[in-house]
Order: sequence, then C-alpha cells, then structure tokens
Amino acid sequence: MKPLGIILIILVLAAFIGAGYLYLNANLDIRFEACIATDGITQVDYFNTLKSRVASSAFVGTRFTNSDLGSADQYQFLTYTVHLDNHTFLKAEVIEVRITPMQGDVLQIGEEAVHDLPSGQQMDLSSTILTDRTMHSVREATVSYYFWGIPLTTSLTLGR
Repeated sequence: MKPLGIILIILVLAAFIGAGYLYLNANLDIRFEACIATDGITQVDYFNTLKSRVASSAFVGTRFTNSDLGSADQYQFLTYTVHLDNHTFLKAEVIEVRITPMQGDVLQIGEEAVHDLPSGQQMDLSSTILTDRTMHSVREATVSYYFWGIPLTTSLTLGR
C-alpha cells in the first residue's frame, strides 16, 4: 500500500504542476491592427437605425451619455480592430473589447455573438463607437476573456 500511495501522491503533484503551468502561461497575444473612421453622414440609414433603437430602448451596446442623439453630420463611427493570437493549449472564451470612453463619445455598438478562440488559432475582432466628429481616434481599451472560467484582462492603446 505504501508504494501505491507514493505513486498516487506523485501523480497528484504532477497534475497540479501541469494545471499550474497551463494557467500561468494562459494569455493571448493582443495587438492593435487598425482604426477606420467613417463620417456619420455617409451612413445615414445605419445612424437612423441606431437612433431609433436608442430611443426605443432596444439598443445593444453601451451608452456613454444619456443625451439624445442629434443629426448624423455631428458624428463619426470609429471602428477599431485588434488581432488575437492564442498560443496556449486552452480555448479562450467570451472575448470582448471594451473601449474606455472620452468626452464626446456617445455609444459603443455591441454584438450579440459570443467570440471564442480555440487553441493555436488567430482572429481579428472589431469594436465600433459613435463619437463627435471632431474627436481624435486614440482610445484605451480593455480586452477581457476567460480561460477555464477564470477571467483575464489586457489593456492596450488603440489608434496610435
């Protein structure tokens, strides 16, 4: 019985060390790819759809201000793209990009789809905000994701 107990203890320690190694090395490589600015006046139909959804409380996303939206020519859409690379043995789940708002930002358009990234895969993930047309494109963002149900976050600067 004593040799069996020693073998079981060694197996438990090996499993614990292996799980610790996976967790400590579990992070995504995240880098800023691009920012595309589009005037609101060139996307009037989309702007009007957003405006009606906000007015009827059917908007999916984050509102940064409670004031009513004006006309499309006062705003611009900023679409940020980040590149994600999963070098770990774990699947990254529920990946989300949250933009830190600045004065003049109105809303961040949300997505209803859940984004996961399997082990060894890459993907580009975009996030769009509506902001005053005179605003610059540099923003801070937080990318959040889960490995094994454990939440992890990475902060980065967008629009450099």
